[in-house]
Amino acid sequence: MLNAGTIPISNNEGFDKLTRARTLLEAGKAPEAVALLEALSDKTDAASALLGVAYFRLEEYAKAAQELEKVAARPAYQHLGRLLALARANDKADVRRSVPPQSYFEPRDLLSGPKPGANSERLSSRKPPQTVPERLLKTLGGWGGFELGELLGSLTEIFGREKTKSLWSTWYEHGPIRALLMLARRRERLNREQIFPAYAATDGTGFYREHGAPPNWVEYARTADGSYNDLDNPMAGAAGTRFGYNTDPARTVAETGERLLTPNPRMVSRVLLTRKNGFKPVPFLNLVAASWIQFMNHDWVSYGEPSNGEPYRIPLAEDDPVRKTLHQTHLLVRPTQVDPTRKPGETHPTHINEVTSWWDGSQIYGSDEATVRALRSHQGGKLALDPKTGNLPVLADGVEHTGFRRNWWLGLSMLHVLFVKEHNAICDRLAASYPQFSDQRLFDTARLINAAVMAKIHTVEWTPAILPNPALYQAMNANWYGELTNALRAKKARRTLATINIADPVAGGIVGNATDNHGVPYSLTREFLSVYRLHSLLPDRIELHRIGAGGIEKTWALAELRQAGAHTITNAIPMADLFHSFGLQHPGQLVLNNYPETLQNLSIPGAGFYDLAAVDVLRDRERGVPRYNQFRRLLGLQPITRFEDLTSDAEAVRALASVYDTVEDLDLLVGNLAEAHRPTGFGFGETLFEIFILNASRRLQADRFFTDSYREDVYTAQGLEWIDDVSLRTVLLRHYPELARTGLGNVENAFEPWDVGALDSERHPLRQFDAELRARDERARLS
Repeated sequence: MLNAGTIPISNNEGFDKLTRARTLLEAGKAPEAVALLEALSDKTDAASALLGVAYFRLEEYAKAAQELEKVAARPAYQHLGRLLALARANDKADVRRSVPPQSYFEPRDLLSGPKPGANSERLSSRKPPQTVPERLLKTLGGWGGFELGELLGSLTEIFGREKTKSLWSTWYEHGPIRALLMLARRRERLNREQIFPAYAATDGTGFYREHGAPPNWVEYARTADGSYNDLDNPMAGAAGTRFGYNTDPARTVAETGERLLTPNPRMVSRVLLTRKNGFKPVPFLNLVAASWIQFMNHDWVSYGEPSNGEPYRIPLAEDDPVRKTLHQTHLLVRPTQVDPTRKPGETHPTHINEVTSWWDGSQIYGSDEATVRALRSHQGGKLALDPKTGNLPVLADGVEHTGFRRNWWLGLSMLHVLFVKEHNAICDRLAASYPQFSDQRLFDTARLINAAVMAKIHTVEWTPAILPNPALYQAMNANWYGELTNALRAKKARRTLATINIADPVAGGIVGNATDNHGVPYSLTREFLSVYRLHSLLPDRIELHRIGAGGIEKTWALAELRQAGAHTITNAIPMADLFHSFGLQHPGQLVLNNYPETLQNLSIPGAGFYDLAAVDVLRDRERGVPRYNQFRRLLGLQPITRFEDLTSDAEAVRALASVYDTVEDLDLLVGNLAEAHRPTGFGFGETLFEIFILNASRRLQADRFFTDSYREDVYTAQGLEWIDDVSLRTVLLRHYPELARTGLGNVENAFEPWDVGALDSERHPLRQFDAELRARDERARLS
């Protein structure tokens, strides 16, 4: 937090003007305060300090640093040292610039229907007729899937029930088979009861009803805007359509007025989220895992630019350090953009997703045709890289050119470069195997493969890494491969499409089986974005380790690595050293009082001070996401009756009770972080996990390109082989082979700490699970 000292004002001839300048700042009139202070003929230390603050409030960070440098070393002004450091970081990162440029949803654009792009080169490669053996194998897979599905359904109904009235779930207290059945039953219930459409059935997704025949090429390629994935509902999951719901929108309301600000979101941030006792690390994860989830979220969800309407005014308490340092009385937060397509009579909250909801790599490729085209090299299907640096091109605004550029920082820059390189490597493999492919077909096919690579890594690597539990580990592998493949094939021999592909999502896996949207057009949900507020994973400082060298060479404040600050690092430090550094550093635990200070004192365009933790709380209330207890009720979970139900930590209970009058007031973010009753090994609790269970499977099962169209004539034989052979470790080593000399060469899951030598099971639990599964398989083979 910014230090709470005040700027002393000596009794001199400028006293009245300095007092007036402070009053102007408190009234939000920074330009007038600057004019008054600049007019002083003799600037005292007090005047320079106050002028530095005024410049900071105006986002004139270079001028702020210049003034603060004059006084920050003096005892009376040492409390301004952190503000000086932030002013310098903000200036270096050019955070006052809007990236991307501000834009707002226009009804004409949102209601114009699919915009897939048009290109005559995108010719379909007609699906070849099935041979007799292929038809026989498919029939066997369908019959086997039906029979196994019936059996698994019966077992799930019998053994998948929670037989206790405990407030919390108990699936993880059972053996792996029983636990899997209990998880399967939970998923079935969630699919049946907790998916609510974004549009009325009579309106059509995006109010698009004149379907017509889709372009012939969309069966074999993803579109720029996500349209035509569902051929019967072309706008399902497309950019510019609404978020769906996992809690009944008819039973939720957007909070307004006094309720919106009760309790004060800034107080929630200061009391319950601030890192008061230091950084709490996750011992079994590395910082790549923290970067990864933001990288994925940018593929799936974005509410777009906040509106330019009248801001919410969150009062700052008299003892708030920001009030004392910056002479600011309120945190100003612009509202979420309204949905301009709302119809008269619609009462529940509706909001637009700026990006495609599909798992299609849109954070790399973009969610509109113009962006996709601008990012391509138009040679060999590849994406453009800067020939001088080998990294992404940098635009005039100082930020790399890619599909999604909001909230940019070093961790995103690294992963975007990595998967652009992966796309281009896939193009090289395809071009060598299929020399007849055009630039367009190489691009389309490589995009399909690259998106599947990312989906696989997230499903079978990132998720088990952050939730290292044996049953969950098996369940996520079953989502991708199927439980039969898990049981019958060694890990390195698994193939997504088995010779006999069992047509059941549990036994045969989701990928490569039938598309199923469970009767509701696909979209991601407002609840999904709310529970994935995982900002506590970020540390406030990033450490640099060089490959082959011992110790930390230097550290950066997180604020230095934002926006334009990112490419200055990637251009100066080899990318392999940066990944090595992230592989060694831990992210933060998802618990109370572990939110990054950097994000509580953020500077964004239009605001020198912005507390993202307070805004996280505000956004859920504003968007109609239920508070914690009601959220649990609407998901079919039991509500808590006292704060002690969440945690046995007496200090945490006292803090919760000091902020919230009752458990019904508890915000969703705070309740999720406070949950100490977590499944064994889990990095987060069961309320968040409920939304995860539902959407982790739905993202795959509703997507035609992971189900019905996950086949050789779409992906190519080489493409399917590439996906089967891939892991994040192989991707990193393919593009930065020098990482083999680091701890990455010693671990299997690249999201675990890159340790050398013998691996501790506490830091590498997945290695232990694999050993146990191998032993089980060996015992089964011998018997």
